[in-house]
Amino acid sequence: MTDYQNILVGIDGSKQSQLAFQKSVAIAKRDHACLHLLSVVNGEPYPNAITFGISDKGIYDKVIDKMKALLAKMKKQAEEAGVEKIVTSVMVGNAKVALTETYPVDHQIDLILVGATGLNTIGRMIIGSTTAYIVRQAPCDVIVVKTNAENKPVDLKQVTYPEI
Repeated sequence: MTDYQNILVGIDGSKQSQLAFQKSVAIAKRDHACLHLLSVVNGEPYPNAITFGISDKGIYDKVIDKMKALLAKMKKQAEEAGVEKIVTSVMVGNAKVALTETYPVDHQIDLILVGATGLNTIGRMIIGSTTAYIVRQAPCDVIVVKTNAENKPVDLKQVTYPEI
């Protein structure tokens, strides 16, 4: 079996994405792979007056800054765990497209890890699960994470993110 070279993990602030991050660190360390931490802020990359009356292109700045701070802390954790190459990125757009079409193609991703569910329950009910979409459309292997780093069932109340 060939080692993975570029591993992508989707980070949305949910406890499930934290579990995916923990597993991705172990795999990246094992395979000496580049670990890509990507957070996609769902929205229009260039909002304008036509999209719900929004005209300020900086409307996402607060969320982007918060996710950048979170990814910086996660990057530090991965480095401390022994991962050698880590790339962090925050983008505004459609998470489904970014995690399956845009980012994986642009960065030669050969493994994607995502949590079984994310933060947006209402969006999942209306437009479908991002995870299900990734499983169907990804150009590479996908791991849907439901357990902790030791492959044991987890109490999500005990999963925490780094303080930002």
